[in-house]
Amino acid sequence: MPPCLRHNDITVPMKPRPSAEELLARVADHDPEAMGELYDRVGPGLLGMLMRILGDRAAAEEVLEETLARMSGEARRITRAGASAAVALALAARERAIEWRRALPQGGTGRRGAGHFDRRMILYLPKAEEAALLEERRGLLSKVLGQLPAAQREALEMLVFDGLGETSIAAKLHEPPARVRAGILAALGFLRHRVGAVLRTWTAAI
Repeated sequence: MPPCLRHNDITVPMKPRPSAEELLARVADHDPEAMGELYDRVGPGLLGMLMRILGDRAAAEEVLEETLARMSGEARRITRAGASAAVALALAARERAIEWRRALPQGGTGRRGAGHFDRRMILYLPKAEEAALLEERRGLLSKVLGQLPAAQREALEMLVFDGLGETSIAAKLHEPPARVRAGILAALGFLRHRVGAVLRTWTAAI
């Protein structure tokens, strides 16, 4: 039963909050209000990630706006694939932020290209229902991440959130690149197995 509001002893059912997938489908149908609602829905989380990568709020906001505008052209493809809209937006925003940062000369503003969206990404996106299950089971997912060795977790965070390559990560960690690479591969393999357990609620294995 949907949540309800009481007003003067009259129970009024609350309208369910639209999912990111529903909003993206409305964007594909050229609903003039859908993009603003999508921004409100996913913007705060994406902005935090972009600020971590770029270190500047104004740049993060601009990259977020660019990403949403560019993804509007891919909305129908993502919707038809049944893919998670939130994951698609997060990956596109991360890639755009890394492009933006790499185009900046040291200490300057530089000229940045318009970026692009790799449509092959859609083939590898999780389905919307899978992403929703992971969101519901965030506590289990956090527990899984906590099981990674500290060095592997730190390297993975630098790779995913900071957009650093193996050589840069190795320099920051003062480790040989081969060891960093092996650690990242081991961490990804561990997570792949454990995420499957989270999706199946196989909690005894977590």
